Amino acid sequence: MIIRPATLADAAVLSELATTTGREAFGPPHNPADLVEEYLQSTLTQPILETELAHPRSWFFLAETDDGAPAGYAKLRRQAPPRQMPAAYRHKAIEIQRIYLLQSHVGRGQGRLLMNFCLDWARSAGYEAVWLGVWERNETARSFYHKMGFSPFGYHYFQFGAERQRDYWLYKPLH
Repeated sequence: MIIRPATLADAAVLSELATTTGREAFGPPHNPADLVEEYLQSTLTQPILETELAHPRSWFFLAETDDGAPAGYAKLRRQAPPRQMPAAYRHKAIEIQRIYLLQSHVGRGQGRLLMNFCLDWARSAGYEAVWLGVWERNETARSFYHKMGFSPFGYHYFQFGAERQRDYWLYKPLH
């Protein structure tokens, strides 16, 4: 797998990838299809991703197979972490806002590669911790983050289309 920074030229590929992985992660049987489509159309369209790609506090990384086919992506975003995050890390932390693989690539070690890439990038950029939110009902992702050394520190409610869902906050020191 090859992981590279995404550019504005990747917006269409990222939108398609984000839509597909969003349906795989959150679609039926986890949520009704119409709720998932409402969320995807409000957050992951090509114009929205173009705006996010151009934002100076966002970084996207595209994971591709050795033959160049998209396999997954990650988005890191610099913003103030939740106040529940341990104070020692709050001022030098970055959020892993999205990290997704196509279902056909899950369970093959590629998620670990993509996560380690994100952790190494954050470390080299001078961050001391990363944090993320994970849907309380996504047992696969929660297990993965636990194996990667993330610890819980709180939760928040996330608006998923018309439904309010709970995400757990997790963090990982980078030293």
